[in-house]
Amino acid sequence: MKLRLYSILFLALLTASCANRGIGPQGGPKDTIPPVPLKSEPVNGAVDFHGKRIEISFNEYLQLSDLGSNLLISPPQKSAPDVKARSKRVIVQFQDTLRDSTTYTIDFGRAICDYTEKNPIKGYSFAFSTGPTIDTLVVYGRVFDALTLNPLSGICAGIHANLADSAFSRETFLRIAKTDSAGYFRIGNIHQGRYRLYAVDDISRDYCLTPGEACAFHDSVLSITQPIASQPDTTDSIINHKSPITNLFLFKEEQPRLYLQRTLREEPHKIQLLFSSRPDSLPQIRSLTDSISYVTEFSRYKDTVSLWLTDSISIFNDSIFLEARYRRTDSLFHLEWYTDTLRAIFRKPRMSATQRETKGLQLKNRRLEIKTNGRKGFDVYDTLRLAFGAPLAVLHLDSMHLVERVENGGEKPISFTVMPYDTLPMVLTILADFKPGGKYDLKLDSATFTDVYGTTHIAASYGIEVKKIEDYATLRVKLEPFVPKARLQLLNTKDQVILDFPAVEGEGTLFEYLKPGDYYLRMYIDENGDGKWTTGSWEHKRQPELVYYFPNKVNTRANWDFEEVWNYEAVERTKAKPVELIKAAPQKKK
Repeated sequence: MKLRLYSILFLALLTASCANRGIGPQGGPKDTIPPVPLKSEPVNGAVDFHGKRIEISFNEYLQLSDLGSNLLISPPQKSAPDVKARSKRVIVQFQDTLRDSTTYTIDFGRAICDYTEKNPIKGYSFAFSTGPTIDTLVVYGRVFDALTLNPLSGICAGIHANLADSAFSRETFLRIAKTDSAGYFRIGNIHQGRYRLYAVDDISRDYCLTPGEACAFHDSVLSITQPIASQPDTTDSIINHKSPITNLFLFKEEQPRLYLQRTLREEPHKIQLLFSSRPDSLPQIRSLTDSISYVTEFSRYKDTVSLWLTDSISIFNDSIFLEARYRRTDSLFHLEWYTDTLRAIFRKPRMSATQRETKGLQLKNRRLEIKTNGRKGFDVYDTLRLAFGAPLAVLHLDSMHLVERVENGGEKPISFTVMPYDTLPMVLTILADFKPGGKYDLKLDSATFTDVYGTTHIAASYGIEVKKIEDYATLRVKLEPFVPKARLQLLNTKDQVILDFPAVEGEGTLFEYLKPGDYYLRMYIDENGDGKWTTGSWEHKRQPELVYYFPNKVNTRANWDFEEVWNYEAVERTKAKPVELIKAAPQKKK
């Protein structure tokens, strides 16, 4: 009986063991190792290659990721090769005829990944030559945004053996590379010679400069005759600190594409024409609908045109036709006049009887909407403004009263000037001598303002309390050495300009009435003296105006005076920008 019992227990344990054979040990470290190339046909670095197919074998199963963004072939191909992953192999099948006695480079970027965890090989490239020798010379570089000095990823860098300026926009690059996440690029397998170096945000993917694309160019011709002694470290970046670097500064010319984006009629009494950028001439608009009456408003930069319909027939007309003659950019990026027929449609929202009744009462009892920036905590340097919900037709300025609150509850009248802010009186600026720490009231009699629809307002009063000097900080910046054409910009933590002043010699540039907090400094050399940073021009072969960053954050406190002495030559300008500002920059969409 004992023997029989032991036999049953042994068989039960054996059955349980067999049932769990497929489970095996669970967990363990995650695979983080990318695939490793083992062999290829032909070998990497082959010469006298005249085939159409390349096959590379790896140590594990593969997949390809985002070939369109990662794969680069030098010289560029008119027809992209067919690239596939099969099992543990990558197969490249060329569609174009290969040039004689030419070194070809296939840069896979991060396209080759393992099948399970998608670990990419970083910066893997394959080279071969159709001649008896393979070219081995290299150009290393880095691309920055010309204004912000942020390193740029995904930018196409390339060289031309044709030294004529026209090659950049008329011919594809001879050899190309893309910048990595830190802005570095490596153009390899170059034949010795003299070259021009460029970079372009190649949106069109034609490996040359297309109108509207941002670009960069090196001023001098590069003479490439000897290999670089130090080799790049591809573990983190394609460049190591010993490699000679050529910096390029990407800029976009001041010719943004201009076109009519949309025609909007979100309200029955208002039609808007939205343009993509600031036009050089005002559009000409003519109604094609009978009995239409309107007033025209242009935004500050003339990129939005608003037509305020002023007669009831037009307002209740669901469809209004307009003829608009405006400037737009053609395919060659030239501005031309264009005539367009527009239809402005207002679609009435669906409403119940109760909602329609409520809406009718609201319209019947409508008052002119008035908004102001006057408040408690009004900044010393600010300008008082009144904004209205519709264009004004009548202004009774004698019905406006500005008074200062004095001791014992008294009031003292203050003189002021009213000026329009825009093409139509929808925003008014009120200029007055507001004292730090002062308390004021802006009083409006009823019907001081009436809009184009005959709507007015009731009497109103707006309180204004100006901040005290003690609520602010002061910063003085001295340049050493001084640069006569320099301008200094005060930046917030998002790298946005708050103030822009010319540099002052001796006593330094003074930034007053600063809200306590963290700031940064940027300087640019205003070569043309127009009081603003000027971008570059490829047409005129002009580089963007030079930009420098102060390497440290400036922390200010209320009722304190701060001073900074800035030797902008102490730190190389591409290395001076504070890291936290670079991290705050928006990332380029791929």
